[in-house]
Amino acid sequence: MSFKKSVLAGMVGAACIAAPMHSLAADKQPNVLVIVMDDLGKQQLDFAMGEIEKEVLKKRFVSDRYKVDFDKAYDAAKRAMPNVTQLAKEGVSMTNAYVATPVCGPSRAGILTGRFPHSFGIYSNDDAHHGVPLDIKMLPELFQENGYATANIGKYHNAKIIKTKVPENQRTRDYHDNEISKPDKGFFPNDRGFGYSYSYFASGAAVYNSPAVFRNYENITAWGFLTHNLTNEALNFIDQAEKQDKPFFINLAYSVPHIPLEQPAPNKYMSKFDTGNVEVDKYYAHINASDEGIGQIIDKLKETGEYENTLIFFLSDNGAVGDSPMPRNGMNKAYKGQRYRGGVNVPFIVHWKGVLPERSTNDTLVSAMDILPTALSAAGIDIPSELKVDGVDILPTMKGARNKPHQYLYWAGPRAFHYDAEKNDAFWSQYWDWITYKQPNVEPSPYVERKSRGEWAIKDQEWSLHFYDDGNHEYELYNYSKDISESKNLAKQYPEKVTEMKAAFYEWIKTKPAPMGWGQDRYQILTESAK
Repeated sequence: MSFKKSVLAGMVGAACIAAPMHSLAADKQPNVLVIVMDDLGKQQLDFAMGEIEKEVLKKRFVSDRYKVDFDKAYDAAKRAMPNVTQLAKEGVSMTNAYVATPVCGPSRAGILTGRFPHSFGIYSNDDAHHGVPLDIKMLPELFQENGYATANIGKYHNAKIIKTKVPENQRTRDYHDNEISKPDKGFFPNDRGFGYSYSYFASGAAVYNSPAVFRNYENITAWGFLTHNLTNEALNFIDQAEKQDKPFFINLAYSVPHIPLEQPAPNKYMSKFDTGNVEVDKYYAHINASDEGIGQIIDKLKETGEYENTLIFFLSDNGAVGDSPMPRNGMNKAYKGQRYRGGVNVPFIVHWKGVLPERSTNDTLVSAMDILPTALSAAGIDIPSELKVDGVDILPTMKGARNKPHQYLYWAGPRAFHYDAEKNDAFWSQYWDWITYKQPNVEPSPYVERKSRGEWAIKDQEWSLHFYDDGNHEYELYNYSKDISESKNLAKQYPEKVTEMKAAFYEWIKTKPAPMGWGQDRYQILTESAK
């Protein structure tokens, strides 16, 4: 792009001091690309495997669907995302980064608002179906108001939706093929700060010929392979922003590896994997297809001269589900739906060539809520104080400042064993047989959110405190900086730490409204448990 909107003079001076390596940052606003994977495990990536203890993971439960020699699954994971691995080598890997909740909708609300979604009543996916309230400003609006071309491409789980069924003769047993979720009035991405939208609005989408995609306000059939479509939409939008001579903000939310992945990726990806289990091959082939797309986008940025002027974030919306192949969440405990590290500690890469250090690993406590406040700060755009944003600018942290962006991070909501490998394996095995027409019916999962008891958690730089409403009224305290698997409960040894963190959680939760949909009686139990 030949010209970008100049940053205010005061910000120019600050940028020159903060980022002397990168003259472009002082002259024009950066592009911002946020890449969000769906249910990708913390250690299903090559760059994040340093903490893995293979012999420990080999003993962990794996569903029959994904059983395979551990080393073969491990090798597949290492090879699945070479372009993202290169991003990590050229950028900063935040190893102690967390999402706002362990499930998709609220997590993504946290990213796009920079706020704890609990602050507007969203604790669970059941709540997320009500949509982020219209009086809550989405931070992409600030980019749009300041001259950015803005786009949501892929999953957008922040709308109040109305579901309709496709014609009966077009349905399969996979709900992705059968339902169209349409946002209610005012809830389309185009109403919330995105000038362009190629989006779907519920948990997942069919990987081929999805009926659930909307281009702006119009429902379309997304013919072909959805991962390719999402990549191509991003490439086209970058071209359009170039023609308009505007910086861009893109929220690119790939649909993979959200299960079920009963259909294989195209053969060019499947042929790269031969673990001995075709389901494992499918899983990593789909991830590889998204990685190829990320590589194409990087090539496009280099071709247009915008690579060094693009701030890139890469993360997952939550941890892996139990019904997925090793190494899943690595040494982290638990899965999506739970507030242990396995549910909320995610891969988190930040890349800005010439501004951020390369080959950097940083264990500072940060949140996905920090992404847009950081990007807005980089663009010289102020966030009005009345928005009550919880996220902060972490650019100084990533450049090496020894600061603490957050004293604590907080979570509350249902502990949904729906996604748990061991507890709900019977359901997922039956469900898989059903959608592949191996049996005539499937019993409902007993562990969905609306049936689940509540839990809360609080983390600081080293410690995590957990409470689960199982009737025992007991607390779990872990020094996760030394015990990454949160396996040694130290609550009795450190009662003063329990008291400190419980009090901090109560000061936070007492200011939050009740959930929109998930059990309000259970929310009250959580609040009372911290008094």
